[in-house]
Amino acid sequence: MSWINARRLRDGAIGVVVLLGVAACTWQGIKPDSAGPRRLYISGKSSHVSDKEIARIAAPYLKASFFDVDTDALKSRLGRQPWLTDVRVSRHWPDGVVVHVADHKPVAVWGNKSVLAADGQVFTPDTLPKGLIQLNGPAKDSAKVYAQYRHLSGILAGHGVHLASLELNKRGDWTARLDDGLELRLGRDQLAARMQRFVQYALTRPQARRALADAGYVDLRYSDGFAVGGSRQKTASASHEESVG
Repeated sequence: MSWINARRLRDGAIGVVVLLGVAACTWQGIKPDSAGPRRLYISGKSSHVSDKEIARIAAPYLKASFFDVDTDALKSRLGRQPWLTDVRVSRHWPDGVVVHVADHKPVAVWGNKSVLAADGQVFTPDTLPKGLIQLNGPAKDSAKVYAQYRHLSGILAGHGVHLASLELNKRGDWTARLDDGLELRLGRDQLAARMQRFVQYALTRPQARRALADAGYVDLRYSDGFAVGGSRQKTASASHEESVG
């Protein structure tokens, strides 16, 4: 019976482990009679794609002789796993292939079914992680939306509310939602100044804060104030507006 030896190696220690002949685990595979055994060395770690799954994906590629292993094709195949990033594949003399992987670091849910990673990439896993903020906008603007979220969150810091979501629509308008459900209509520009005005007049004044307790939205697209409308309890009801100077 033919076989594939798969070994986990810590980054920077592959050579040492090979010399010591330490094998962490073994998967069974198929090799042609004319080829020697192909060993798979896995470097890095993924919390979403197991070593066993990586070995399963790699097995068909390891049937080839040492110099015929298609490392580019294997890299491309592993790269189709949504959670994997920094995928690198190389030969390891005399009879092995090294696969390095890492996980995307999620920072937000993007749209309805995707995830925004810390490096600005948007990817679509089988299931969405829980406990993340909600961001949305054109895919090309993902880094811009996340940077704006961080900036606006800093303005709100220390005032007892947090941004739960932020969206940039196709027209260039920004809409935020607080963790208590209140929608903030921020418009296209001067977002920081408008958020600071909201903090100054709505969050630092007890009377104004009580008035916003049941409001559905605050429209901050005014030069000298803002408007309050809607209801979080009756979102389908006709909205009323009250200008606040």
